[in-house]
Amino acid sequence: MEKPKLTKSQKILFIVLAIVLAYAIFDFITHKETYIGFYSGETGSSAEIDSSMQKANLDSTVDVLKMKLTSHWGEDPFFVEPRPVVKKSSRKKKREPIFILKAISFRPEGSVALINDRIIKEGDVIQGYKVIKISEKSVILWNGKKRKVLKLTNM
Repeated sequence: MEKPKLTKSQKILFIVLAIVLAYAIFDFITHKETYIGFYSGETGSSAEIDSSMQKANLDSTVDVLKMKLTSHWGEDPFFVEPRPVVKKSSRKKKREPIFILKAISFRPEGSVALINDRIIKEGDVIQGYKVIKISEKSVILWNGKKRKVLKLTNM
C-alpha cells in the first residue's frame, strides 16, 4: 500500500500541533498539583477557607460559595447583588383630567360648551366633574372637592 503524501500546509499544521502538545505536557508536569487539586475539587487552602467560614458563622450557602470563589480568584465578576424588593402601593395615582374648552354657545335659556370634543350643558358630568355654570367666556366644573374654571381663549 502506498503512503499518503502530505501537503506543505498539512506538514505545518502537524508541526504547530506538536508544539502545542509539547507545551501542554510541560505545563502539566510543572503544575501537576494545581491540576490534580482543581479537577478533584480540592484546593491547597481549603483549611484556611473552612476556618474562616467557621469564624464568620455563615448560614447562607450563597455566602459560602461566594467566599470559596472569591478567596481563590478575587471578586466574582458574574455575581450580582440582589436588589431589595420594593412593594409598590396598591393605590394607583389618579391623573388630573385634562379639559380643553374649544367653544361656547351662550344663550339665556340654555348654554352649551364644547369640551374635549363633547357637547356639554349645565348639569352634565365629564370625567368625574359636574358642569356647574356656563358663562359667555368660561365654564365652571366641580367634582365635590375641587373646582376648575375653563376659560375660552382666542384661537
